Amino acid sequence: MKSKKVLIVENNDLTRTLFENLIGQLFSFESVKNGIDAVERASKEKFDLILMDIQMPSMDGITAAKIIWKQSTYQCKIIALSTYSAESAKSCLLEMGFDDFIPKPIRPKEFLEVITAKLNSKIENTQATDGNLILDKEVLLQLLKYNSTDNIKSIYGDLLAEFDELMEQVDSAFKEKDQQTVIENLHTIKGNSGTLGANAIFVLSTDADRMARSQDWDSLEKALIKLRKERKILEKYIKEETTFKL
Repeated sequence: MKSKKVLIVENNDLTRTLFENLIGQLFSFESVKNGIDAVERASKEKFDLILMDIQMPSMDGITAAKIIWKQSTYQCKIIALSTYSAESAKSCLLEMGFDDFIPKPIRPKEFLEVITAKLNSKIENTQATDGNLILDKEVLLQLLKYNSTDNIKSIYGDLLAEFDELMEQVDSAFKEKDQQTVIENLHTIKGNSGTLGANAIFVLSTDADRMARSQDWDSLEKALIKLRKERKILEKYIKEETTFKL
């Protein structure tokens, strides 16, 4: 279990020490005091899980998580920690893209159970529980009839590269509330993913396109976070040796 590494992000010294003592029994860890340090550490090292305090000075946990999701080259699970224990707070954080929520003050047994479950689980995204929901196997079979495995992998590599370029344009347009540019780029993502059977990305980009057309910017921001996470899931999936052995 020590092969799993956790980043603890907690500004309260006493609470952070408690987390270190609990997590240190089972996993390797590093700890930082604020969101700024969390972003810096996550940019330099790969963590299997990040425990993110939401209320922090300098940079709050939500802002830090959004930056980490955007800049990360791998799928990073982040659990939110907050004294706001209402169900509405949990729902809001999960919608933003957090993988789970632990209310403070914590209960040590439940705290470790949640962390252990996340670190031992396979990809848990609802779009990724079934490989066929990530990538349509019928589409893949058709492509493999007429192309080599290496060629198909290259095609999906191009899909991911173009996705990144298009999302950069979406991000810039989103900041300016440039509705037309956002819609145009999301439409291209939707078309590309649909053509190549990237089902989860297709569904999410379709939803994001609808939000852009209705100018539901708050919902769109959350949808874009989910899209980026799904892109990482797809990348991992197509790297699996068994993916193209149908």
